[in-house]
Amino acid sequence: MSAVEAGELACHRPAATETEASGEAPAAGAVDGDGSPVIAVVGRPNVGKSTFFARASGRYAEVANVPGTTVSIARRHVRLGGRAAVLIDLPGAFTLTDRSDGLPAFWQLLLAARPDAIVVVVDAGDLRRHLPLALACRDLGVPIVVAANLADEAGARGIEVDLGRLSQLLAAPVHRTIGRQGVGVLAAVGDAIRLAGVRSSGDRAAVRRALPVPPYPADVVRRVSALAGRLAGGDVPTDHVPPELLSAVAAGRLSPVGAATIVAAEDLEPERWAVAERWAAQVERRHAVRPPLADRLARHVTAPWPGLPLFALVTLASLGATMALGTFLSNVLGSAWSAAVSPVLTAVVTALVPIPALAAATLWALDSGLLAMVSVGIPFVLSFYLLLAVLEDSGYLAGAAVLADRIFNALGLPGRAAIPLLAATGCNVPAIYGTRVLDSRRERLLASFLITLTPCSARSAVVIAALAPFAGPLAAFAAFGVVGLIALSAGLAANALVPGHQSPLVLELPPLRRPIARQVGAKAWFRFSSFVTTATPVMLAGSFVLGGLYETGAIGPIGDAIAPLVRGLLGLPPVAGIALALAFLRKELALQLLLVLAVAEYGAGASSLAAFMTSGQLFVYAIVTAVSVPCVATLATLAGEFGWRSALTVSGATLGVALAAGGIVARLVGIA
Repeated sequence: MSAVEAGELACHRPAATETEASGEAPAAGAVDGDGSPVIAVVGRPNVGKSTFFARASGRYAEVANVPGTTVSIARRHVRLGGRAAVLIDLPGAFTLTDRSDGLPAFWQLLLAARPDAIVVVVDAGDLRRHLPLALACRDLGVPIVVAANLADEAGARGIEVDLGRLSQLLAAPVHRTIGRQGVGVLAAVGDAIRLAGVRSSGDRAAVRRALPVPPYPADVVRRVSALAGRLAGGDVPTDHVPPELLSAVAAGRLSPVGAATIVAAEDLEPERWAVAERWAAQVERRHAVRPPLADRLARHVTAPWPGLPLFALVTLASLGATMALGTFLSNVLGSAWSAAVSPVLTAVVTALVPIPALAAATLWALDSGLLAMVSVGIPFVLSFYLLLAVLEDSGYLAGAAVLADRIFNALGLPGRAAIPLLAATGCNVPAIYGTRVLDSRRERLLASFLITLTPCSARSAVVIAALAPFAGPLAAFAAFGVVGLIALSAGLAANALVPGHQSPLVLELPPLRRPIARQVGAKAWFRFSSFVTTATPVMLAGSFVLGGLYETGAIGPIGDAIAPLVRGLLGLPPVAGIALALAFLRKELALQLLLVLAVAEYGAGASSLAAFMTSGQLFVYAIVTAVSVPCVATLATLAGEFGWRSALTVSGATLGVALAAGGIVARLVGIA
């Protein structure tokens, strides 16, 4: 195989607009339509690729500092040095042939992106394991730029890299980068745009001069070359080659040589690792240094002792901090609204809306609905997002996954499943997408079931806001403990009912890192602003409809119909059942609409939950809310990932678990 053959262009020019997509391979020609070159950002999980992407594009990208959390494709239009380009962040991958259940192989995602150049983000302190992916990308014939990222952490461990020598070996630019600080990021992307311009210029002589010679043994090169010839002539059995690969070759979107390196991945991968081992030995200089404090702490975090007690302490401290900060903000914001905003809204609406029933329904939305949002939704959700962002950015959550491995094995899952489950404490929707890091549909379905039983920030806010101020912090802690036992019991039962076995835990642990205030703030604000913009319209509409039902008397028959179940099984007032049902729109409504309904049903004195519900009733209500049917967004996500039949089965199972658990707890606390 000649240098020209080895570097025959593998992917071609894109077309279309900036979009965000889930992990399915986009259709060809769906990227950019203005002729701008496309730069793909590729790297192994937990190498800081998404942080690098965010720095390069100047826009926040969701990152969590836990492996396998990038399971979607993000695109950004960028302009550097007067040159425009489309930057694409692809999911983390170990090899081009990586495949998760329900997703295309990574080479398909890369091919669909049609990059004109690739930025391969590698760990400067672990080149032996990261260079094979860079070599695989180079073998496709697309120009690559290597970003030796996490350079500051490598230096702290006494590792220095001769970037010049590494650049010579790779025949590609290599940049020292620190993605979290933005060091070297723009220079690396700028080089990629420059190389992409050469490739897209149509100057084939210039392109050929830039092509590297394969560093593999001659017999391997000959086998790949022979395979490329057979692919070009259509002389390869289709059962040995993916149809998508043959179609790409036939359409000219992938060269026969590029396709051959993918087909022959099993033969090439050991050679790539051997080359990476030799090259890393040549370019790395190691000095004896005292292990960084973060490394010493990481050993304690992942060991059963003191890791498990520390995990319990961190969990309790996080919940306690959320309660304290959320309660403080709730009191301040609620008092300010009641004193300054509510009287004005009442006067304005009464003056402008002549129909009493319509005016009352409008006030349900604008006054009572927004007050519930301001005093409940915003304080507790914002507090939770801030603390979750700190834990994610520190890398602590990945260590928790290792500690949880044995527990998850009993649930039919590897410890790796802890990652989406921990993400579910923020929001169930991205957590369900995150189950793509698991190996089989069975594991993904079991994990998604547990995710729906995991209190997200909205449900956690309901539990804390309903219990901490009226029943005390210990009741809130106890409620989370009961929810945990419910989820564990349901998970054990699901594992026994669904046949199959879990895969072993294979997880790259990130080092513990000092959270960066700017990144924590950006992450919390990104999630919080998304929550506010989506929850507020739903809250307004829900409160208005609820007000209309109440003012017209239509809500009475609804309450009478559900009273036997709500009062008889759960020991709760009927208005609580109505609020639970409407919380299907958004879980925050479970508490916010309960307050609104209570004021209408019992008078102004019911603005405090304790005025019409006992501590025991609040405890049961919080548990049922935390476990019952997921919100509409989660249901839609389940349907998109597994189909409506599985989504409805999971939702029905959570409803059954919630009602059974609520009935048992109601009798234990003596309210039913």
